[in-house]
Amino acid sequence: MKRIFTRSIMLICAIALSGSPAFSQAQANVPANSFYSGNKKPLEASKYIRLPVGSIEPGGWLKVYLEKQRDGLTGQLVNISAWLQKTDNAWLSADGKGKWGWEEVPYWLKGYGDLAYILNDPAMIKEAKIWIEAILVSQKENGDFGPHSLDRGKQDFWPNMIALYCVQSYYEYTGDKRIIDFMGRYFKYQLTVPDENFLKGYWQGLRSGDNLYSVIWLYNRTGDQALLDLGEKIHRCGTSWNSRYTELVVTGEERKKYPEWWSLLPDWHNVNIAQGFREPAIYSQLSHNPDDVQASYEVFQIIREHFGQVPGGMYGADEMARPGYADPRQAIETCGIVEQMNSNENMLCITGDNFWADHTENVAFNTYPAATMPDFKSLRYLTAPNMVLNDDQNHSPGIDNAGPFLMMNPFSSRCCQHNHGQGWPYYAENLWLATPG
Repeated sequence: MKRIFTRSIMLICAIALSGSPAFSQAQANVPANSFYSGNKKPLEASKYIRLPVGSIEPGGWLKVYLEKQRDGLTGQLVNISAWLQKTDNAWLSADGKGKWGWEEVPYWLKGYGDLAYILNDPAMIKEAKIWIEAILVSQKENGDFGPHSLDRGKQDFWPNMIALYCVQSYYEYTGDKRIIDFMGRYFKYQLTVPDENFLKGYWQGLRSGDNLYSVIWLYNRTGDQALLDLGEKIHRCGTSWNSRYTELVVTGEERKKYPEWWSLLPDWHNVNIAQGFREPAIYSQLSHNPDDVQASYEVFQIIREHFGQVPGGMYGADEMARPGYADPRQAIETCGIVEQMNSNENMLCITGDNFWADHTENVAFNTYPAATMPDFKSLRYLTAPNMVLNDDQNHSPGIDNAGPFLMMNPFSSRCCQHNHGQGWPYYAENLWLATPG
């Protein structure tokens, strides 16, 4: 059943009640939700449950904005992006060989597919299915899938983490049971990979929470106990975002250049923080340890304590957050904006804390619109409140990127032009949530 809503805020009645002891007690006393897939035991009980993609049909301004996105860069990128060419594309190859076999295709499909399902657009759904079918066909006998890439000499699991989001949405919209089997075989393969070879590169280690998210998603639909073992393995092998246990990332003479607090986070790349900080809270659903939830809150606070002079919900990190560069002239990547929104939406469901709904709106209404043109036909790589001129000049070293990264450009960087599309569709999908009962 479609539910058509035109509200422009996420704070529904149930969220407003979430902080009250009576509400928490009521949650503990109700039976499991038989309509939607919340957390199965022994996972921590769900606070809120996302509805399947397509359950919520936006109206009013949000529908108009999603239509602008369809008619703009998200919808047309398949026709203009170098990475989305169908000829010799590794993501369309059964053996995973070819060009453009890293993050760009699944980044784009993650937003494009969900936008197609929300708008119920036949042409877009047909296009998304071409790529989904290719992903399914690419699965090897051992369960692995997609193009084979390396990260610091180890197998790179990062692009597949994004692709899993794509197939999950497809399942939620279509009910295609092949997705469940596909993901189950892939996760069995991940269990066979030795710890020393698993999630040991750069991006994949810092963003391993996305892998864990998908494991929990599948467990809630199958109850396969082996998935819980994989969840523990992902947390064990990925990079720790628990600030209390992070090892110093710079040593010796390099150490003298950095203040003491620099050791609090494992990485200061703006997108890695916006995306990675949710991992301890995601893991808390397995561990039942409130300290893991607190770890995510701490990372959120640390980056804003030192680089939070940027209004609009984000922080000044350009490519990397740097000591001495903390005022509103510093920028944030468009990727960082949409990953922050995604993290917040995860945190809302895990914690039930309406802070995350408020913060999502702060970012969505104040920072994200400044990163794209109103017609959604171009975007910036970097957006800063006190740099309002769109030009093609190099602003390095004031900005931690050497290049024309403040200009509005449909081809602005290989990551943001493909990843930006998830922002508004995911926002629309989280406007209304189910409670455990």
